[in-house]
Amino acid sequence: MDLGPFADLPAALSFAPPAQPKIDSNSILTYFGTLPKFPTDFAIERGKSTIFEGVHITEISWSTGWGPRTQAFLLKPEGETKPLPGALFLHSHDDVKEYGKEKVVEGVGQLPEHLQWVRKDHYGNRAPANELAKRGFAVLAFDCFMWGSRRFPMENMPARLLELLGAPDYEKLSVMHESMALSKYLSLFGTTLAGLLNFDDRVALAVAQNLPEMNGSISAVGLSGGGCRAIYLHATSPQLRATVSVGAMATYESMIDIHVAPHSWMFFPQGLARATDWPGVAMIGSPHPLYVQYCGNDQLFTDKGMKDAHQLLTLHHVNYRGDSYPVRHSFTEQMQEDAFDWMVAHV
Repeated sequence: MDLGPFADLPAALSFAPPAQPKIDSNSILTYFGTLPKFPTDFAIERGKSTIFEGVHITEISWSTGWGPRTQAFLLKPEGETKPLPGALFLHSHDDVKEYGKEKVVEGVGQLPEHLQWVRKDHYGNRAPANELAKRGFAVLAFDCFMWGSRRFPMENMPARLLELLGAPDYEKLSVMHESMALSKYLSLFGTTLAGLLNFDDRVALAVAQNLPEMNGSISAVGLSGGGCRAIYLHATSPQLRATVSVGAMATYESMIDIHVAPHSWMFFPQGLARATDWPGVAMIGSPHPLYVQYCGNDQLFTDKGMKDAHQLLTLHHVNYRGDSYPVRHSFTEQMQEDAFDWMVAHV
């Protein structure tokens, strides 16, 4: 659905995101609204460890200072004892919120059978966090706000949404909840989904910096919603070594006609487009290395929108690489191999 008879509304409102950002890594936080106080004690706890196909996986959790504890998996090569380059693996949205970290990890916390399509369709039928760990990284895969251990339980879904849907389908209800209920709360509180997700990701980065398994060189990689979060982390965290964003880049203007509804509120914090276009958010992280992978047949973005974004980043981000692949919205095995090669070269 587009704006139809109101197609002239963007022009009437003088919608024209600046091609280059008018904000920096500090001032972008003001567009995220009111945020919780950043914790000083993460209360990190470790659980059991597992060995799976050459990867040592440890359960780990921490407190963000609000809401349920963040549950995560820490992966590293089996038998490795010295500190390694670190990586945050930011899971995708997928309209699947009951699980987060399990989408990218194998050997613990398996996705149920009816959700195996996420890994098959979006991750080349492999567990990319495991594959990255095999490359010599200590990988932290964690749930973020609204997903997995940080999700809203079924019993907290508004009765009105159950009434509208007519069935207690958690995943459909959670999509409705994000757009129809949670967004109202966040507006009332003066905050944004982008801000709270970035808060969780910045806490995870701070946790990673405190883990003895990591040597201080920490990168981030994510697909789709995880790719969006990776761009925000790139913009707000100069201490991040390098960033890979997959299937999450196009101009705001190109999204207006048909590609606003399919995207999460995380892409659209109130007022941000007055200060920067979406590629401009990525420019804020320059000169830190950024690798953007575009899905050439992406059903969530237009070809022109992705190409225009690539051109802007080529011109205005001093340490940028962008590649396009002839695939639908996904992080295929070949894309993963290219991304991991790039990450190895930027530790």
